[in-house]
Amino acid sequence: MSDKWLYSGVWFSLFLILLFSMGGGIWGADSTFGHWTGDMFRNLCHQDPNRSFYVNNLQMAVNSRCFGVFAGLFLGWTLIPLFVKAKLKKNPFLWLLLLALIIQIIDYVGNHYELWVNSNESRLIFGCFLGLSASLSIYDLFKSKNQKSL
Repeated sequence: MSDKWLYSGVWFSLFLILLFSMGGGIWGADSTFGHWTGDMFRNLCHQDPNRSFYVNNLQMAVNSRCFGVFAGLFLGWTLIPLFVKAKLKKNPFLWLLLLALIIQIIDYVGNHYELWVNSNESRLIFGCFLGLSASLSIYDLFKSKNQKSL
């Protein structure tokens, strides 16, 4: 696998983002908002209390879908070396990314027009699928230069 430092740096950054997104509850804070973790994600996520999980009775710094995306990005990034070693002939993950985006749109529209009501768990799962497929869709960038290109 080429670019090990880049891969490792992104992996560590995604780990920190996932950790920080859990909010003030894991840091012993009195509140997530006003705590640096809540401030860190304020412009990235709407932080709706009804759409968020809680850690130690404190709202996480991001909602359930954003947390799912971050978890999926981290998980997908962790799995990249396995797929590089598998030497896949084509990148199947681009189709998964397209499917994940379509699912996000359908999920949003269905909830918006009250065809169904999303739960935090469904938002987490669909967000995780999006993040996972986004990370894996670029796995072939880490193939060594002596492997055949796609």
